[in-house]
Amino acid sequence: MRNPLVKVIIASLAVVALSSAAMAQERAPRAPQPGFVTAGVPEMPTPPGPAPKHDLTGAWVGPIKTMMGPYPDMTAAGKAAFAINKPVPSAGAGAASEAALRATNDPFMVCDPLGVPRDLLNHAVSMRGAILFEPVANRMFMMFEQQRVYREVWMDGRQLPAKVDAAGAPDSRYYGYSVGHWDGDNVFVIDTTGLDPRSWLDEVGHPHSNAAHVQERWTRTDQYHLEATVTVDDPKFYTKPFQLMKTNYYWMKDQEFEETLCVPSEGIEYRDKLANPSGWGPANGGSAK
Repeated sequence: MRNPLVKVIIASLAVVALSSAAMAQERAPRAPQPGFVTAGVPEMPTPPGPAPKHDLTGAWVGPIKTMMGPYPDMTAAGKAAFAINKPVPSAGAGAASEAALRATNDPFMVCDPLGVPRDLLNHAVSMRGAILFEPVANRMFMMFEQQRVYREVWMDGRQLPAKVDAAGAPDSRYYGYSVGHWDGDNVFVIDTTGLDPRSWLDEVGHPHSNAAHVQERWTRTDQYHLEATVTVDDPKFYTKPFQLMKTNYYWMKDQEFEETLCVPSEGIEYRDKLANPSGWGPANGGSAK
């Protein structure tokens, strides 16, 4: 089913803003949904079986119990880029949040690609969704329920581009260029470079340059649990490498994706009405919903 962007934005207001100076914080739990593991729902089975070797195949729901940061100090260039980004405000900010929402330049407002690593947060109505891993010849595909996008992680020994957006070099991309390998039996490591700097690292607008190197470590701890740790090394924007997030995913009970889309026409309509208060609300023939 489709999820109108208005519902997406309303849900986004519940996201807790994270300061660049704050220590790691945990996302608030989300409401139960079909196929999701939530508080009070027994895990399957109890206890789970051991993790199979070199296998992440299937759909995993999350993120669950996400810890963001802590973030290091930024360089002058990083601070300048961060100052430009205006995220969707957190809930409870009253009139100030309405003004901030009108001013937001969050790429998701107009359905621009979120890219990695932000897409690992499954930004959408529930802030949870499924990620499906599917190995094929010489690569691993990762397919996202939210936005119905995919990325390919090459496992044929190729090298990542040393630079992008320069003469003789490839263009940067929202999902960058990714290579993967197994570290031991149960840890899948993905290294990504060449990220398009228009995307954000997280929900509050932390930026990255096209020189960023992102590493994901996906650890299958047992039959039904998957841990992900994401680190960022971006010397143009940050004074040292750092852990961006640590989160968990769980084996999806029904293994079926919903269709959860951000529709550009709806995004543009919502943005335009929000930016023009006289065109929004019951007093002007609009809807308060």
